[in-house]
Amino acid sequence: MNKEVKYSCPSNIALVKYWGKKESGTQLPANPSISWTLNDLRATTRMVISPVVNGESPTVKFYLANKEKPSFLPKIETFLKRVTPELGWISEHHFEIYSENNFPHGTGIASSAAGFGALASCLVALDGQWEESDPVFWEKASKFARLGSGSACRSVYNEPGLWGEFEKVLESTDDFAIPYSGYIHSNLQGWKDAVLIIEDGEKSVSSTAGHALLKEHAYANARYKQAHKSLSALLSSFKTGDVQQFIEIVESEALQLHAMMMSSIPYYVLMKPNTIEAIEKIWKHRNETLIPMCFTLDAGANVHLLYDGRYHEQIQNFINTELLPYCQNGLYLCSDTGGKPIKL
Repeated sequence: MNKEVKYSCPSNIALVKYWGKKESGTQLPANPSISWTLNDLRATTRMVISPVVNGESPTVKFYLANKEKPSFLPKIETFLKRVTPELGWISEHHFEIYSENNFPHGTGIASSAAGFGALASCLVALDGQWEESDPVFWEKASKFARLGSGSACRSVYNEPGLWGEFEKVLESTDDFAIPYSGYIHSNLQGWKDAVLIIEDGEKSVSSTAGHALLKEHAYANARYKQAHKSLSALLSSFKTGDVQQFIEIVESEALQLHAMMMSSIPYYVLMKPNTIEAIEKIWKHRNETLIPMCFTLDAGANVHLLYDGRYHEQIQNFINTELLPYCQNGLYLCSDTGGKPIKL
């Protein structure tokens, strides 16, 4: 008999960046990272499985926004093969996967994180060994999501997702992300993210290719050490509510990510002139108003404006009056932070 399940999963934005993979294993991070999920920027995936009969070979079909996408199949099939050793029934079923994002694909929002987070949640639910109330359900979802996209493993928790072995959090691991369970000061709760779409095209270099650049990078080891220091300081700011320290870490981490790209061989400049203009506007406005806000970047041109949600109205006015000219077609997307996969 056919079975189906449907999950919605949020994207996430890293505060301390994952950039670079270990040589051993599959999708294991060279440094620890931590992120906030973006509750309003989601992928929704419906997975339908049917048993293989009469010696058939299992098949996979993938649809994005109701359009079949054969170009996505290699990545999906690789993902399923990686998960099969733990979920042997995968090789005995046909798969039809229907996915859609509530944000434009290729806009620099982590669509692969949301997509693979939803896929992994569907697989764990279909497997049926654990209930959602069991933490193992989400550990498995995180582990399986990692096998599709490294950053996806951080999208399955409402709390900040911490991924990678970190000496100050004993339960941390490279295999899956864990929810950060420590105290978070009220100063750093209820923040929001406004994603300024500076450029809505595909990135000039894929994340996979970008990670690979660190294998021979002259500054890779220094970057990995700095990520540990950044994470330690960021967790300290969570506890103390030191917003200035939080801002310095988040912005420095974003710039370090791009510095690594610009100093690799081959090298890439992914920021655009409007990226720089928007960042300088954010700095100027913060200095003038003292509103708690900062920018961060993924490996692309778009700017994530993180801000204390208590200042939402002022920030919306700031975006519409000063930042909109730097957004392609005047496009920006807003989200609360926090949120986890939801079964639909």
